[in-house]
Amino acid sequence: MPSEETNKSTASHSSHSSCCSGVSDTSTLLYDHETWVDFVPHVHELCRQLWPSASEDEEFVVEKLRGGSYNRIIGIKTPPSTEEAQGSYILRIPRYEFAQQAREMAIVRYVRQHTSIPTADIILYDSTPENPLKDPYVVHSRIPGQDLQDIYRTLDHQNKLAIAEQWGQMLLSESAVQNEFPGVVDATTDSTGAYVYKFRPFDVNPEPEDEPQDVRLLAKQTILDMFVLQFERWHAADNRAYPNDFPLDHFARLTTVAKEMDAAGLFNDVCFSLCHLDLAPRNVMAEIKSDNSVQISGVLDWDSAVFGPTFLACEPPSWIWAWSDYEDDDEDRDEDYNEIHANDTPATPEDQELKRKFEEVVGKDMLKFFYEPQYRLARTLFNIALIGLSPNDTFHKADRLILEWAELQPKLTGSSSALHEATLSMQQASMDDDTAESEE
Repeated sequence: MPSEETNKSTASHSSHSSCCSGVSDTSTLLYDHETWVDFVPHVHELCRQLWPSASEDEEFVVEKLRGGSYNRIIGIKTPPSTEEAQGSYILRIPRYEFAQQAREMAIVRYVRQHTSIPTADIILYDSTPENPLKDPYVVHSRIPGQDLQDIYRTLDHQNKLAIAEQWGQMLLSESAVQNEFPGVVDATTDSTGAYVYKFRPFDVNPEPEDEPQDVRLLAKQTILDMFVLQFERWHAADNRAYPNDFPLDHFARLTTVAKEMDAAGLFNDVCFSLCHLDLAPRNVMAEIKSDNSVQISGVLDWDSAVFGPTFLACEPPSWIWAWSDYEDDDEDRDEDYNEIHANDTPATPEDQELKRKFEEVVGKDMLKFFYEPQYRLARTLFNIALIGLSPNDTFHKADRLILEWAELQPKLTGSSSALHEATLSMQQASMDDDTAESEE
């Protein structure tokens, strides 16, 4: 079996043809890749290096698969003569130089060791371009089945109930893994060469080592501490980058939102839990068994996983009981439509049963995180704290969040806050300006 650090020994090139899925070469243009035809021989050469026992008379099956925004995805099947480990694998090649490959592998391994959630097994990798691909890569086991995005609609009601139950169990398994402070999983090796996990603060600068170290970031924190620290870090980073023209008051207002949420009790008894951040049907594989039952066989794309507030992982999976709404790509629809309407009564008795099944599994204590509007806003607040403010729609999201919270806060606490009054005044001033412009 190849070691986890790639075997660099020279191997002969295979001229055998490959199996291709017929996917278009759009990625060639988008990501400046070699064409598929030109790329395939490099994959075959790599395969011969990694599995040298395979007979020259047998071919590796190389399959072009649908990639993601950050990785090119190739399927590989080794021939029967392979002695090291005959089977099916996935080759992942980062599309960008800034890919944090070691961190991405660390979280997958961490999940395998600390949860019951099925994930791919990292087989080997090369973090250098010194290989036939001329790029870093990771090889991991291929998870059987199809993604739920493709097959959920075809399942019968009993199998949809099974998915509802398994999805709830998966979320509970995820939330049970906790840490004293927020951040991301990374790894290193100790003096003996053993693999050791470590935790890093969220990145604010493109080059984290350029940021002054703050000992508070790796100390025990409350949820409020996390928000205050993150907005302080973004304030400082943006002030360095845009000293004269960045609207820094946004971070002060967002910090006030966090403090008001804390005062309203939203963060009481909330821990820092493992959160996938992109747990959607397209990233979950399911396998139809011989008895026609269905089983979630693996979760993909852990790259963005973090330790964050437990409510972060509680975006309601309304697709389970309202698939038609979930798959609707209406551009005019509010981006939070599915969350806002997640607790509506489903249209049919069957869909109502699916919703009840999910709720029974996660339990009453967790349901508030899924359905109550204040936690939807808290998730938005975290997303801004994680990625900061930029000239795209993040400012719009921040303004909308502040306005929605200002309207909701008095309903939760019974009294208006200073932010509530200031936001209403700003809203009225904006309306007055619009009126004046229309009269002109």
